[in-house]
Amino acid sequence: MPRSKTNSMIETTWHTTVAELASQNKTVEVRPLTERGEELPSFRARLLQADEKDGSLIVEKPANVEQAQVIAKGVAVQVYVITGSTRMKADSRVIDVGRFSLNKQTKVMAVRLEPMKKISSAQRRACFRLSTAGMGMSARFRHPDWADTDPDLTAKALDISDRGLGLTVEMETELAKQMIDQVYGVFIPLPGQDESLELDARLVRVVETDFGTVTLGFQFEFSNLNEQRRVEQVIQQFSVAQQRKQIRRMRGAG
Repeated sequence: MPRSKTNSMIETTWHTTVAELASQNKTVEVRPLTERGEELPSFRARLLQADEKDGSLIVEKPANVEQAQVIAKGVAVQVYVITGSTRMKADSRVIDVGRFSLNKQTKVMAVRLEPMKKISSAQRRACFRLSTAGMGMSARFRHPDWADTDPDLTAKALDISDRGLGLTVEMETELAKQMIDQVYGVFIPLPGQDESLELDARLVRVVETDFGTVTLGFQFEFSNLNEQRRVEQVIQQFSVAQQRKQIRRMRGAG
């Protein structure tokens, strides 16, 4: 079956983007998968080399011990890259793990990945998202490099899922775009819940609105599987509680 024009454009954008990222040793997101295809916590890794001929990649091995143990020969992974407001992903598999020479003096542990397959847009969300626009719900976030005297940024919460959070805030679009691909500490009070969430999240999407605000799309970052499962459980419980509340409200109105 011939490739669609859209897929061809995405693949072209992918190859251009990874070549640029590799030339500057910038980071990409790598998400390992279990043998059953279940997603494990992702990690950021410097892209050390991108082969223009076959599309294979070499990324730096994660420093986190738990994440490093997952990465072994034969493990399936998904690789995500961002350019502007476009997020893309591709499937691959670990060929081997070993030393890679950055230069004559420096060697690092690196992961060699098979040529990328199924390159596609990653804009569509594969999980349920709960709209929080009518709840008066807000969240705070700050960059770890900000001074202690710098205030947190407070934004209105638009939606939330067990993978990420959508916020809207008054901010210049160009300034917001400079924040893309950076990690922030996010504090999320959940209305009606005993537990609030405080975790790291990466800004992966910026969309300009017609109201002098920008929409920010954050993706949660987990240091281990236990943290991921805990956050998933808290958000799923919150989502169920809100859905039940909505059903009771609808029945009362009827």
